[in-house]
Amino acid sequence: MRSQNGSFLITTFFFTTFALSTQSVIAQSKTIKPNSPDQPISNQETQNQLMDIENRLQVLKKLPAHRPAVSKESEAFMVIKNSMKGVTSNQVLKGFFLTRLVLVNQSRQPLKLSRDQIHFKVDGQPHSKTGFPEHIPNKIVLVGKNKQSLNALKFEQEVKVLPGKQGSMWLALSDLPDGTHVPEIEIQATVNGKLLNLHVNRFELGNLQHTVSLMGPNQCLAKLTVSGALNSINLASLMNEVDLLTTQKNVRRFVIHFPNQNSFIEQSVFDWLPRAAQQIGMNSIVQSQFPLFPTMISELHLSGVVFKNHRPRYFGFGLRTHTTVTHTTEEAAIHAALDSAMSVLSREKIAEQIHTGSSAVKVAALMSGGRQLTNEELPLVLKLSSDHNQIVQEAALYALRYFGDPRAFERLIQVANSPPGTKFEMAVASLAESRFAEGQQRLLQLLKQQPPAAQKTIIGIIAQSPRPQWGNAIYEFLSSENLELRKAAINALVLNGHPQLYEVLTDALNSSQSELRKVAFQELIKRNDSKSETLAMNYVLSQLEHTVPSQQMLTFINRLKDPRTIPLLARHLKDLKLDPGTRTAILKSLTAIGDQSVDVEFLKIYPQASAAEKLLILTSLQRLGSPHYFNLAQKAIQDSNLSIANGAASSLAASASGKSLAILKHALQKANESSRWNSIYSALVSLGTPEARQTIMQARYDGKIDEKKNDAHKALTRIYQRSPGNHYYQKGLQAQTRKNLKAAIEEYHTAISIDELLIPVYIGLVDVNNSLQKFEEALKYAEQGLKIDKMNPRLYVAKGLVFSNQSNPTEALKQFNKAIELSPLDIFPYRVVASHHVRLKQYQEAIAAYDAIIQIKPDDLQPYLFKAQILSEIRNWDEALKVYDQIIRKNDRYVSAYTGRGHTNLQKTDWKAAQQDFQKAYELNKKSSQAITGLAICMVYNHEEDKAIPFVEGFLKQFENDGLFSYNVACVFGRALINLKDQTKTPDVESKMKAYREKAIFHLTNASKTGFDDVEWMQKDPDLNELHALPSFKSLVQSLDKKREISNLKSTPDAKK
Repeated sequence: MRSQNGSFLITTFFFTTFALSTQSVIAQSKTIKPNSPDQPISNQETQNQLMDIENRLQVLKKLPAHRPAVSKESEAFMVIKNSMKGVTSNQVLKGFFLTRLVLVNQSRQPLKLSRDQIHFKVDGQPHSKTGFPEHIPNKIVLVGKNKQSLNALKFEQEVKVLPGKQGSMWLALSDLPDGTHVPEIEIQATVNGKLLNLHVNRFELGNLQHTVSLMGPNQCLAKLTVSGALNSINLASLMNEVDLLTTQKNVRRFVIHFPNQNSFIEQSVFDWLPRAAQQIGMNSIVQSQFPLFPTMISELHLSGVVFKNHRPRYFGFGLRTHTTVTHTTEEAAIHAALDSAMSVLSREKIAEQIHTGSSAVKVAALMSGGRQLTNEELPLVLKLSSDHNQIVQEAALYALRYFGDPRAFERLIQVANSPPGTKFEMAVASLAESRFAEGQQRLLQLLKQQPPAAQKTIIGIIAQSPRPQWGNAIYEFLSSENLELRKAAINALVLNGHPQLYEVLTDALNSSQSELRKVAFQELIKRNDSKSETLAMNYVLSQLEHTVPSQQMLTFINRLKDPRTIPLLARHLKDLKLDPGTRTAILKSLTAIGDQSVDVEFLKIYPQASAAEKLLILTSLQRLGSPHYFNLAQKAIQDSNLSIANGAASSLAASASGKSLAILKHALQKANESSRWNSIYSALVSLGTPEARQTIMQARYDGKIDEKKNDAHKALTRIYQRSPGNHYYQKGLQAQTRKNLKAAIEEYHTAISIDELLIPVYIGLVDVNNSLQKFEEALKYAEQGLKIDKMNPRLYVAKGLVFSNQSNPTEALKQFNKAIELSPLDIFPYRVVASHHVRLKQYQEAIAAYDAIIQIKPDDLQPYLFKAQILSEIRNWDEALKVYDQIIRKNDRYVSAYTGRGHTNLQKTDWKAAQQDFQKAYELNKKSSQAITGLAICMVYNHEEDKAIPFVEGFLKQFENDGLFSYNVACVFGRALINLKDQTKTPDVESKMKAYREKAIFHLTNASKTGFDDVEWMQKDPDLNELHALPSFKSLVQSLDKKREISNLKSTPDAKK
């Protein structure tokens, strides 16, 4: 058997992936919080929910979701929650599926829900790609009432469910189609020896709880009511319903209504649905994972309290805009969807809908079709103005504006004489917007008769439908003793327009009533004519003499930038009791004015200013280009208040001048607090000039504060990431990863042509040329990089790897040690040194390098593992076991430690201890190829080959492209042959031996095709002793040797020429 040694050798290609990483930062593991449970519900409630779903599916003539059927006698059943389908964010989009499987235990004994006993079918075919794919987007899933990131979900291997309780585990599928198609997904779980099946799509269809109602003229509108949960799974069912209604019933108008206040809509669906509704008729793809609505749909509206943040007004003055698609009420959505249809219907059709339609249809017919009605329909409209449904009442009152019959006016006047409310406002609006002059005349009469509160409301309404006759009536209220009426009259005259408006505003501005002055000023500053601006500014100047400016005044000052306000504003800043918000606003206004005299005022204010105000003054002086700025900034960056010092650094970065760099450099040398030096580093990164880079480069090794030097490394990395050449560097890195070295070199050269100081590019060029065995070129780029940054440890490592490939180990080690000398806390050079010594079979030196890493990062278990593997390789098994024990004490769930220790125990021929280790590893991770093959080998050592062979063959499909797994499977059969060697050669034994030999050779051949090429070990592996003499084995060895020779020949420099 061969163990997986984790790759002692650090290749040059591995190195480049670290080129932009921070050099001495200790990695930390991510803490994952446990899943928050749902509000607990009883098993009976869960069963009732499932039965409701099954009943709804039966009504829809669909197959059941759960098999076998659930009853009181069922020991257990399954449901799902939080289901969703998403797409990865990688370049090649793939779909994934997530759900939470809940096992309900109705038995009298504990049950286990084991991940390895759960299987999936996708579109009828087994699907083995479980777990999240790479590059999943940072989506949020709702767990109970809590939101969690997908990346924070916990995937247990097993859940124990007590009798009468429920337990759940998250399940995920990857490698699904990324388009709009939602595949049919079935979950199969074996619980207590019984198979339970749950069809995801059917379950979610039943959970949708939707109904369909056709209504409106010729049943042209379909209302889809969704009382359950809508997610990215059952959305497909809803869309199928829409498609059928469109194609079979010729429905073009739709409303999707969510009647429940707490309706659950998956966030991605909730974000997409209104946008898709807005795009109806445009055939635009809003989000690729969701389907397009049929192009023949003309209207799609959404309603429910869930859309309250989108709520528009759907009646009154100004009907909905074309893009309003979300509504709080069902009536609003139906009215909006039927608006264009009702407006073109004949009088008879409108009357028919008013007579026979539902309340929502009546509203649409009255409001959108009211202008077609005649006096013949007036009695019906009058009757509906007293309907029990208030929305129908208001719609009927709205329709009365189209009638000139005295009965219509009388009804409107009657309602307008009632206490103010929505019906009152609708009646007044209908009189104001009546098609007949009598409506406006009646309203003017009503206005004179009403009490002040009602008069104020009426004035506000009529102002929104300007007419000449309103002006004089409103003007009369300017002399009212009621202040609120006078304010309403001024606002109304502005909206309605009046020849004496300027005089009205002037009088109000000079009023003794502050409320009137405020109203007049608000209206004046909305006007852009010079006469109004002059009047308003004079008012502001007079007010500033004795009053703190309001925000409206400051906004007006910012617009006009009148320098006369500077001394007046500055005077208010002397009042230290002035609230901070107002002080900040005044400072911003002074900056906006931008006059030279502002400098002087700022310098007077600065000593007594708060920290926040000092920062604002400093930033303002920088933006104004004040000659006093740099002197003040030099003092501020040394301020004991870190917020001032950090703000000064930011403003110096914005200044971007030689003086800024000199101040930052001097401050960096003195900085001894992390917040202070990091703000300076950030400023230098923002500057990004060669001089700023050199300042950061030098800071990596200056002084005695390790944290400060380490942060300089990070800052330099940020500069490289912000470089305009970094885009091409990243493209080169990607090409190098794909082993397209020619393209990588081209991208790297483009990056250097843009930014010749971009050190990671030189590292990349060294690496690529080293891989191509163009050693002189590689060393040339190393020297060029070192001329720019002679203290870059990664360049010395890259240079050392070139010498290593030139078979110059002494010079290579010299370069590696130089890197360690420069950055003694960076573990990467130590890893390279360890790899270097392993290649030279200098195992003690390699162990010493790993010991150095352990001393720097004692909680990083990987160097312990590599050390143990080396000890095992040199047959120092007892010491290797001690290191493995040390790892397990630190983390008793570290699978590689158990498989490594198991392999070492195998070498010591301690079969029992080895089997215990591999068994433990398998329990921790049932997908570990080392655990599986190690356990099988141990079974065979213990003469349990009849158990071992079917066990390991059960994983062949899963690991068909894993060369090491195939090799170890061959070892299982090889060891089984050894067990049979001393048995009596009966026909059955002979048949077995023949089959084992053939299978062993088959798996060895497959191993050689899928990456295993350790020919030397294959020829001395004791597990394969019974195969070594076979012609097929010798032929395989010769084939591998020949392949290696050809590969070596192609890789030599002469061959490349």
